[in-house]
Amino acid sequence: MATFRRLLGFLRPYRRPLTFSLLLAWLAMGMTVLIPLLIGSAVNAIESENRDDILPLVLALLGAGILRLLLTVGRRLIAGKVSLAVEFDLRQVFYEHLQKLELAFFDAQQTGQLMSRATVDLQSIRFFLGYGLIWVSQSALTILFAAVAMFVLDPVLALLALAPVPFLVATATRYSRQNRPAEQEVQQRVGELTSRAEESISGIRIVKAFARERHVLGRFRNAANRVFEQSMVSTRLQSFYTPFMGFLPNLGLAAVLLVGGLQVIDGSANVGHLTAFYVYVVLLSGPVRWLGMSLSMAQRAVASGNRMFEILDREPSMQGPPGAPP
Repeated sequence: MATFRRLLGFLRPYRRPLTFSLLLAWLAMGMTVLIPLLIGSAVNAIESENRDDILPLVLALLGAGILRLLLTVGRRLIAGKVSLAVEFDLRQVFYEHLQKLELAFFDAQQTGQLMSRATVDLQSIRFFLGYGLIWVSQSALTILFAAVAMFVLDPVLALLALAPVPFLVATATRYSRQNRPAEQEVQQRVGELTSRAEESISGIRIVKAFARERHVLGRFRNAANRVFEQSMVSTRLQSFYTPFMGFLPNLGLAAVLLVGGLQVIDGSANVGHLTAFYVYVVLLSGPVRWLGMSLSMAQRAVASGNRMFEILDREPSMQGPPGAPP
């Protein structure tokens, strides 16, 4: 958690554009939640053969879709700019700190590990800070807005539709706890692989002079296999938990279709009412899937942050005296 808070500190200079990007994302989600209500009203107008209401509802639906499109485009442009600016700052801070460290530090460090931290790890952090956080807030707000709209329409059906949510939260928490060490080990092994490649390329003259190509290739293959094996550990976790989190909302959908369908047959509800609920439950599957992906992205960013802060927290053992000339 401490690493996550430190990573958020890199967003501090960009609070204003980030806040504006979040506002655009929330407005876009508001349009997304409005669309099922318009669809339900249109279905009711069709069922009751009310021709005068169909065209205004269709135009409202089209307007909501266009507005969501424009809001999403603006949000992506701002988020992309913030993401690249954060990456620029991270690279500057990391490289500047490397210049302050004494020569003995570099004697004890593999160049490939430093290169991996300056490229792969920084990109993971940048992508999560620039996009992942917005996806998390966007998904959470979609679920919240959809829940409020469903409770306004029918509290009983809303409870049935949202019944899997506690199980979803528990599953996401378990996935986060298991995936964090797996992601951190992946990043470590990627650094080892980069080190093997850097050592082989920088020493290629010696490798060829002593005909050690097969030996070097074998070492690189072993490092690549270690990355593959550890990546499969993380992939196995993701391959189970992400589809499972996508499946849980379907339980609520089945309950809504069962109970709501019986209500329509009994005449206590109309088809448009049930259609709106159906679209809302289907709408929840997307944010749930994004939450799963964002959790994986967050774990990778925290693992990369730990590796980066290992270097940034390393103080130079040789310091210039106070007041020394440049």
